[in-house]
Amino acid sequence: MKKQLSLLFTLLLAGQALLSCGEAADDTETVTTADAGTVTETAVVTEEPREYANLPEKDFGGAEAKIFLAYNIETGTTNFGVSKNEFGASEENGDAVNDARYKRNTTIEDTCNVKLVSYDYNEVNNLMTYVHDSARKEVSKLIMAGDNDYAFMLLPGYSVCNLAEEGYLQDLYSMPNLDLTRAWWDQKANADLTITNRLFFTTGDISTADNDATCTVFFNKNIAEEYDLPDLYQMVLDGKWTLDQFYTLCADVSKDINGDGKYDENDRYGAMIWDDITMAVVNSTGAKCASTDTSGNVILTLNDERVVNVLDSFIEFGRDTAQCYQYQRAVDASDTVAIQLFTANQNLFFMQLMQMVPKLRDMEADFGIIPFPKYDETQDSYYNTVGSWHSVFFCMPMSTADQEMSTILAEALACESKYTVTEAYYDVNLKTKAARDEESAAMLDIIFETRVYDLGWYYQFGGYNEAVMNLFRLNQPAKEFTSMYEKNEKKALKNIEKLNETFASLDLE
Repeated sequence: MKKQLSLLFTLLLAGQALLSCGEAADDTETVTTADAGTVTETAVVTEEPREYANLPEKDFGGAEAKIFLAYNIETGTTNFGVSKNEFGASEENGDAVNDARYKRNTTIEDTCNVKLVSYDYNEVNNLMTYVHDSARKEVSKLIMAGDNDYAFMLLPGYSVCNLAEEGYLQDLYSMPNLDLTRAWWDQKANADLTITNRLFFTTGDISTADNDATCTVFFNKNIAEEYDLPDLYQMVLDGKWTLDQFYTLCADVSKDINGDGKYDENDRYGAMIWDDITMAVVNSTGAKCASTDTSGNVILTLNDERVVNVLDSFIEFGRDTAQCYQYQRAVDASDTVAIQLFTANQNLFFMQLMQMVPKLRDMEADFGIIPFPKYDETQDSYYNTVGSWHSVFFCMPMSTADQEMSTILAEALACESKYTVTEAYYDVNLKTKAARDEESAAMLDIIFETRVYDLGWYYQFGGYNEAVMNLFRLNQPAKEFTSMYEKNEKKALKNIEKLNETFASLDLE
C-alpha cells in the first residue's frame, strides 16, 4: 500500500527533529493586538510546510545499500586530500554539514531498516587528484562483470558522460520511484542534461558538489572601499554588473606596488583568474558550447556572436599581466598563492568556485560574493557555470540489481537532504559562517538559481574546453577565437553525431 514518507517519519520520530526543518516562507502574517488603547502590529513569520517523497512503505530487513563515490581533487597545499564523500559521515563531529549528513543517513536507515555503506573510490585507492579515467574504467569493469553491489553512484562529470555514451547507465526518467520533478532535484540540471528525452545523470539536494563546483566572483571589500568603487551588490541587483564594468574596475585598482616596473606576486591586480574560468565566461553570456534542439538532439552552439565578442575581449584582458594575474601560469599551480594575494589585499576580484569559500574564512579583510558579470545590460539574467572538472553527478548503473530499493533510497535521501544537508550547507556553512554580510547571502540565491550545465564542456566535444582555455593561457601561443573554432569544428561535429546516433539506437533495443 502506498504511503507518503511523512507518515513513516512521523511515526518513527514522534514529530521531533524531522518535522522542524521546514523552510521559511516568503510571506508573513500580520497579527494586531490591542493593549490599553495602543494598537501594536507584529509580523509573524509563517513556515512553509516541508514536502515528503511519495514512496511505498518498505522494510529492507537490515540489508546493506552500497553507494559508489569518486571525484576529482586538485593537488596543492591548501586543498590536497579534501574529500567529496557525500555519505561518509559515520558520526557527529560538530561540523554542520557533516552532522547534517549523519542525521540524514541515520534517519533513512532507521525509516527503511537499511544500512548505508559508502565506498569512497578515491580513499580506497589513495587517489587524491584527477580520477576521471580510472573511475570510468573501474565502473565499466564492475558493470561488465555484472557486479550489482551498488545501489547508485556519484561520479565526476567526464566519467558519467563516457559511461552514458557507452550504455552503462540507466535512464533516470524510466526508473521507478524517482520523481525528478520534485524540489529536491535540480530542475536546471534536468533540463540542460536531458538528451533525446533521456536523463542519465543529474544532481540536486542529494549532493552538495553542484554548489561547490559553481563558478562565482569574490571581491575584496578593503580594496573596493579604498578606491571608493560603486556598490557592487546594488549593481548586480540593478542588472548593471557587466563585463565592461568588470574591466573598468580592474583597470582602476591595478598597481605596480613596489615600483620595479614588472608585475608579479608582489603587486596589486584587478582580477585573479584560473584556467577553467574561460568556460564560465562563455556561459555568462547565456550561450553554451553545446545545447539540444527541439527534437532533443545535441547541437553545437559555441559559435555565437556573444561568445566571439566576449572571448576576444577576455583573451586581451587575461593576457594583460598588469591587470590580470593568472596564478596557475605564474608561481604556483595550486590556489596557495592566489589565496595569499587575495587575503593580503592585493587583488580586487577573485574568479573561482564556490568551494573556495571555506578557505577564506580566516581572511582578516572582508570579502563579498557576486555572480559572474553579464555580457551587457540587455541580457535577461546572470548565468553561472557548474564546472565540468569539479562536478559530481548522481547516476544509476545498468547492473543495479534491486531497482526498487535503489530508487526508494535515492528519492528518500534526496528529499531528506533538502531539509538537513542543504540547510546546513547553504544557510549555515555559507550564509552564516562564511558570507560576511546579508548582501552576499542574497547573492548566493542569485548564483545558485542561475546555474548552467553545459553539455559541450562535460562531453568535451572537439576538445573545445581545453582549446578555449588555451586562448588566454600565457604559456600557449596567442590565438583568436574564430581560428580556434574552425580548427576544432569538424571533430566536434563528428563527436556530436556519434553521440546522437548512439542515443537514437537505444530506441531499437
